[in-house]
Amino acid sequence: MAQTDTEGILQRIREEYADACDTMTWLTPEKAALAARTRDGLIHDIFKHAGRGPQWRFAGTKLTTHGISPGCRFCGQGEWSCLFINGICNARCFYCPSVQDQKGHPMTSTLEFRTPEEYVAYVEKFDIQAVSFSGGEPLMTFDRVVQYLKALRTKISRPLYVWMYTNGLLMTEDKLKLLAENGLDEIRFDISADHYRLTALKKAVGVIPHVTVEIPAIPEDLKHTRQVIQQLHDEGVNFLNLHQIRCTRFNLPKLIQRGYTFLQGPKVTVLETELTALELIRYSLDQQIALPINYCSFTFRHQFQRAGALNRNARLIKAPHQGVTPTGHIRTLGIFGDQASVQRVHQHLRAAESDTGLWEISGKGDRLKFHETLWPKIDFTGMTLEVTYTASSLKSSVSFRHSYKEIPLNRKKKVVIEKYPAHPVIRLTGDRIVEFGRWFIGTQPNQKNGTKETDKEIFEEIKPFEIFSSGLAPYY
Repeated sequence: MAQTDTEGILQRIREEYADACDTMTWLTPEKAALAARTRDGLIHDIFKHAGRGPQWRFAGTKLTTHGISPGCRFCGQGEWSCLFINGICNARCFYCPSVQDQKGHPMTSTLEFRTPEEYVAYVEKFDIQAVSFSGGEPLMTFDRVVQYLKALRTKISRPLYVWMYTNGLLMTEDKLKLLAENGLDEIRFDISADHYRLTALKKAVGVIPHVTVEIPAIPEDLKHTRQVIQQLHDEGVNFLNLHQIRCTRFNLPKLIQRGYTFLQGPKVTVLETELTALELIRYSLDQQIALPINYCSFTFRHQFQRAGALNRNARLIKAPHQGVTPTGHIRTLGIFGDQASVQRVHQHLRAAESDTGLWEISGKGDRLKFHETLWPKIDFTGMTLEVTYTASSLKSSVSFRHSYKEIPLNRKKKVVIEKYPAHPVIRLTGDRIVEFGRWFIGTQPNQKNGTKETDKEIFEEIKPFEIFSSGLAPYY
């Protein structure tokens, strides 16, 4: 992480938790070294069982064993939409990140969808491949879930994977049957909300195609959760997802009461929950339990879920000559120099490339923007390369703060995609242009041995807009 990024993160944390920072137990450098050794030891032990399925996925941010849920694959690939069907819940989990006392309207990405038809149009327009129903607790507005599920199944003819989260407290056999009849592919139970009782879960096995348990890895429950893992496998559960607890202003008092150690990052997370997740994975492998387990770290969610949203927006708002990076940023490449040199490049492109939408030349003829696929056809001699990164956000209406594009969903509803600068323009010349190409245009990140240290500093600054940060998050 670049130094400027670290300073910005620490400043945001100080501002967000200004009145609570002194009461929070923050990870110190000394404790960080011990925690890192503990984590490394757990991972080492896990991969002693290499023949039993441990695997790093999504740039090493997600550790899995024996496979992964189809829904989790769609999530990591950025092809998933989570519809918060309501904002009310009948459980009071200490780790819940937000208040759950408003029924509200179904929403996603800050957009409300007051009718199933509106949401179906959104799923179609943004080419979403998987949908989940969350809350709150979806079963508290069960009729609403069924309405939206029916609409998705009857109005979208292409394959669509659909799952639902629930604490299971209101689950009945009749509800499960109705969900199955209307095409629910997967159901995920947070059994920690019901003291790890498996009553509702047992009803779902054999009715819903995939039954998953998704819980936070709670340190105090480690002994009990170990016992539950074998039970889940014996009951026919398909997947166990363990996620990292994130700290918010809402759940902070309860996390402090439990004596947790807080990690500084893009968001504040809990140290002990990650170590607990890894311990549970190690235990399952030591005991030869074949239940597929997935550790959903915050660094995975922060990077890959965000990239998915950015990518969906970018596809609808970018110009033909612009590209989209794996992290979802719109990248604009351009050269400028003396008019005659730029015109020579332009003439060469016109002769060699039939798709004229892949470049754009300025009125004065001294600047030319081009798509990355044209890189091998560009003579950069004497040129300056300009690289610009743009991010996007999805809104229900225009804020007039940034450039935007209105996206009609149907005759009655439209949404707005705004784009804004994500980084100041970068200008490169000479060998640095070549190095940029090696780093980011069709070259793998491990092929950079010849890069000068001064250039590495520049490209390390660019990396967050181009590639995912690999591995679990550093502790300090």
